[in-house]
Amino acid sequence: MKKILTTIAGLILLSFSIEAQSNLNQDTTGVELQKLASLIQMDTLLSNRLNADSLFTRALVQTLKTPFSFQYTFDSLKAIKHITSPDGRFKFFSWQIDLGDGTYRQRGAMQLPTTNGQLKLLPFFDNSDFVQNITLGVNGRKQWIGAIYYDIIPIQYNNETIYTLLGYDENTNTISKKIIEVLRFVDNEPVLGGDYFSYSTDPTYPIGKVDRFIYSYKKGSNAIIKYDATKNMIQLSELASTENDLKKTETLVPSGNFKYFSWINNKWELSMLEEVKKIKN
Repeated sequence: MKKILTTIAGLILLSFSIEAQSNLNQDTTGVELQKLASLIQMDTLLSNRLNADSLFTRALVQTLKTPFSFQYTFDSLKAIKHITSPDGRFKFFSWQIDLGDGTYRQRGAMQLPTTNGQLKLLPFFDNSDFVQNITLGVNGRKQWIGAIYYDIIPIQYNNETIYTLLGYDENTNTISKKIIEVLRFVDNEPVLGGDYFSYSTDPTYPIGKVDRFIYSYKKGSNAIIKYDATKNMIQLSELASTENDLKKTETLVPSGNFKYFSWINNKWELSMLEEVKKIKN
């Protein structure tokens, strides 16, 4: 079975490479990439998922080498996340591999536009397995706390634009995480994390000062962290415990109420909506 899947993936990559040698059609290319990406997500054998990941990475890089590929929308590529910052400063590709032991490893790459259309691609390396407290640390892309990013929020900070990334991590068999990460550029290199969060003490929130806000909850309970552009706030599910014990992360589920992060005094400040309205008034 492994040899069959490897052959299939190899044929996909071969057909992709032939197509790539000409001026690529992004719809055709997206379909070919989707086939490989689906193997990463759906194959039942870890060895096959890892093999598909390697082939997909090579195929993606080959695609992005096409001049002005930053303009590609990859509409057919559904199995991985790819989002572009609203101001067009960068595009981020992220996906994950199920390691088969209840844990996941994230992959990430940032593409930057160039005036001559040549590829500028920055790989990110998931370092979360080697960090004791993932909420702390101002990191470069080689010390990335892996996440699948689904939204990018540009914000103004001291006369420059920085970016708030919303992401998720499947994490384990019992717990999922959602992450709010702030990214800025220093000498054209992305830097992640910093003192950008303010919130009151709560058993369901990270303890003490954090450089990124990480929200843990019961797997499958669909806790929300999403940006509300109409209010310019990040909506956050309030969590409650199914066993009346807020310290047991695997029991935390949405209560039905929400809190909101608002960008106030160069920080994301957390409060109930009624409190936010009072502050803004």
